[in-house]
Amino acid sequence: MREERVTGRGPRWRSIVILCVVAAVLLAGSLAVAFTTGSAQPASRAKQPALVLKGVLKKKIPWAKLPAGVIWNGRKDKDNRHKELRAVFRGQSIYKLVGLVDDKDPKTFNVRKARRGYGIKFIAGDGYSSTMDSRTIIGKKKWIVAKLKNGKPLPKGEGPYRDVGSFIGFLAGPSVKMLIRIELVFD
Repeated sequence: MREERVTGRGPRWRSIVILCVVAAVLLAGSLAVAFTTGSAQPASRAKQPALVLKGVLKKKIPWAKLPAGVIWNGRKDKDNRHKELRAVFRGQSIYKLVGLVDDKDPKTFNVRKARRGYGIKFIAGDGYSSTMDSRTIIGKKKWIVAKLKNGKPLPKGEGPYRDVGSFIGFLAGPSVKMLIRIELVFD
């Protein structure tokens, strides 16, 4: 009888030990993934707000969904006298973003409407804003709303987004940092 009892407890005991070991391995694996993910991808990426576009239509583009295929190289801009802008920025062309909300067709930039003229207001999270005329962005594929600087998310104080391009020149005023919203101002 005693032998049955010992044998009966053995499998249960082993099951408990195996479950504890499996739980410890899973926990260690989760922590390892969390630490490696954290080092490869800055925590600030997850907290980035969406870019709000407002014109005829309204659209929110999450940080992760904003394309970063267009490059503006501030290192090559001879008129650029601002250290923080001497970098390689990646983002989306301003005209493509404006084209999402400039009329009822979000698939194309309305060149005819842009030639007639309207304001493109870039608004920062701290309330600063700068307005650009729609006629100036026609054909400017390298004027971008950037989300990356030298391959990393824009640093605190510059991001989550920034409009950059050769329009900057001597004055950095048109390059709105901490950009969160773009509004089209029609007369």
